[in-house]
Amino acid sequence: MKRRCKFDIIVAILDAISDGATKTKIVHATNLNFKLANKYLSFLQERGLVEKHDGCYKVTREGGEYLKKARELRIWVTCPAWLVIAPTDL
Repeated sequence: MKRRCKFDIIVAILDAISDGATKTKIVHATNLNFKLANKYLSFLQERGLVEKHDGCYKVTREGGEYLKKARELRIWVTCPAWLVIAPTDL
């Protein structure tokens, strides 16, 4: 299995909890162990990207903005420039 960078792991976690998720669901969806999941969830909570209520993690407004921008960045980084040019730009 290919190693993922921290950015990819953070995006995977935010994707997994976009509709709310327990830690178990996050672990399964992201293929992390509980120790790493705890580390990343704490990191995200400290930065205000994720919040926890009654054992369920949810993405904050800031976390949603981060996820949106991360997805846009991923498109620009992984696609050739000609694929992301809007038809109106041609």
